[in-house]
Amino acid sequence: MSEEKNGKSRQRRESCDSEISNESVSDLIPTPPDGGWGWVIVLASFMCNVIVDGIGYAYGVLLPEFADFFKAPRSKVSLVGSLLCGVYLLAGPIVSGLTNKFGCRKVTIVGSVIASLGFIIGSFSPSLNVLIITYGFLGGFGFGLIYLPSIVSVGYYFEKKRALATGIAVCGSGVGTFIFSPGNNALLAAYDWRGLLLIHAALILQCAVCGMLMRPLEPKKKKKIRVSDKNIEKIKEDAKSGRKRCNESESSVAVVETFAKLREAKLKREKQLEDDSDIASMPSAYFVKGPPDAMSTSYNSRQMKLSFSDRGDATSQTSTPAGPPKIMISENGSNVAMDNEVESPTSNMSLSITDRKNSSSTTAQPEEVDPKDKHHSALPNGVFAHEVQPLIDNGYTKVVTKPKPSPSGGEGGSKLCVGSSRDVAAHKEDYKRPLYRKDIFYSGSVLNIPQYRSQPDMRSYIASITTIPGDIDQKATCWDKCTCLPKSLVDTLSEMLDISLLTNVPFLLICVGNLFAMTGFYVPFTYIVDRAVMLGIDSTRAAFLLSIIGITNTIGRVVSGFLADLKFVDSLVINNIALVISALSLFLQPFCVTYETLIVFAAVYGLCVAAYISLTSIIICDLLGLEKLTNAFGLLTMARGIAGIYGPPVAGLVFQAYGTYDASFYMGGFMFTIGSVFHLALHLPVLKRMSKQHETEAIIAESTHV
Repeated sequence: MSEEKNGKSRQRRESCDSEISNESVSDLIPTPPDGGWGWVIVLASFMCNVIVDGIGYAYGVLLPEFADFFKAPRSKVSLVGSLLCGVYLLAGPIVSGLTNKFGCRKVTIVGSVIASLGFIIGSFSPSLNVLIITYGFLGGFGFGLIYLPSIVSVGYYFEKKRALATGIAVCGSGVGTFIFSPGNNALLAAYDWRGLLLIHAALILQCAVCGMLMRPLEPKKKKKIRVSDKNIEKIKEDAKSGRKRCNESESSVAVVETFAKLREAKLKREKQLEDDSDIASMPSAYFVKGPPDAMSTSYNSRQMKLSFSDRGDATSQTSTPAGPPKIMISENGSNVAMDNEVESPTSNMSLSITDRKNSSSTTAQPEEVDPKDKHHSALPNGVFAHEVQPLIDNGYTKVVTKPKPSPSGGEGGSKLCVGSSRDVAAHKEDYKRPLYRKDIFYSGSVLNIPQYRSQPDMRSYIASITTIPGDIDQKATCWDKCTCLPKSLVDTLSEMLDISLLTNVPFLLICVGNLFAMTGFYVPFTYIVDRAVMLGIDSTRAAFLLSIIGITNTIGRVVSGFLADLKFVDSLVINNIALVISALSLFLQPFCVTYETLIVFAAVYGLCVAAYISLTSIIICDLLGLEKLTNAFGLLTMARGIAGIYGPPVAGLVFQAYGTYDASFYMGGFMFTIGSVFHLALHLPVLKRMSKQHETEAIIAESTHV
């Protein structure tokens, strides 16, 4: 019984290996459909952004309510909302690792449950400290688990139409701000803040429904080729009929001449050995194709040689330790040489149509066989080896062409390595993981990426940008000690948290510039409603100021994305203009004392910060190259998250110190100005040359690995 079980399990493994061998690496990598179910993914991502960013950006409506209820200073109350927005950015690398391991669907569903629980528990908070932990930290982490997979899933389903699809999805941020700002104000009037948080918790649970729509993208399955006994007979008949046509064809004259020389040398050698009974009883010859300068040397002991006996039995072997002479021909067939080296025929591997197991794990050389010599070269089933080559190409062995070094140290002729399917099987699931694709965070059109333009089609491009760490030589890192964590999770964390990228001066300037700019980014979102109420404006109209920021933010994302796709427009220039205008608007905000002027400020600010946020990945790719996009995006997201956490509380402390929000907005404008200076420094000629040098080095390194 145990032998039967072992035999069945061995057959299952062999069957699995056979199926895997039928697939090349590119067959295992999903190709984005650029439509179809992808538009459902876009809708799901849009709704997730509406809920996540809508609740986060509209926190300013809740600030006065929490401050009055808990009798706490504005600086501490603002920490609740800043944690909500900052933590979901700060958790980016962790969420990316979880997404790479478990997929967008599972992570989004878990995130919606965690955030919903945080809001439900927060609705029962007896103190502000509990609300900070539940609403701020727990809710923020849950939002992070929702937000990032919703962006990644769109990038995974779209390539050529990615700019359009991503633009539609991220517009949910502005739409959500537009909806939730007056919505929060109305719900606060109908219920208290506790009831509002319960309603928010119910809405957040709808993200789980959106997450269920994010089904994993699977590679297209090819039709499996099954060869039955009936088909084998048909193949044999087709091969024999093709043999007759080949014999009558005049196009095979050069091949016939080559084998004529080979046969002449073979017969001459047999004549010399006809008195030796032991050797004469063995296969008369075996031969290999190799480089001209290696005719007298067996330069690779792993060569597979086809043995053909005088009686036509390809599997016959003998126990005699001596082997027949080896005859070698060059690639072009112009040189014929005999090797007197004696080898044991038991080390040779015979290849037949039924021997699938051996043919999938052995290094093979292309053989030259005379099709007219039926007596010496026929296989037991009556079909020649070269006539069943289509079967081999279709999956019975996986053939990979590799250069073959010559004894002199240079590269000689080529050899065919029959690759094992075990390496492919080891990474079969990894090829489908989204974070192994270098452009997964790229929000622009891939038509502008040099890597895409250098590939013949989309499938080749996807294969070229898919990299699984560990396939190539890599230096040891501290992450190698994290053996308790899944490899796909560790791979993503090690790449996104690689701080060696901070030695790149252009990226360091971007990172420091974002630390300053994001410090002032959330100041209007948090305090403009409270300032408008202090100016005597009705709470409903004050809340609508955030809606204006949201709707102009949506318009700004669309316009900036369109401009960035133009070949003659530099995304960095658009970003820097937006930063400068945002800084100026914050400096001018204290002079806006009427509702009309506050509307103008909200419209201008929402329009400009949209470009600053939406062009991030395009600027990184332009400056550092696609190779560093994931690493840079991870570090930059963390920097923005840190600044987003402490920015509003610092502005609140400034308000407490001066008793007016004017100073808080001045502080925000000053932070934006410093951030603009760091980004403007990227236009210096020396830094531009440095960026081009880094990009060239990345391309050279990538081509070296390939």
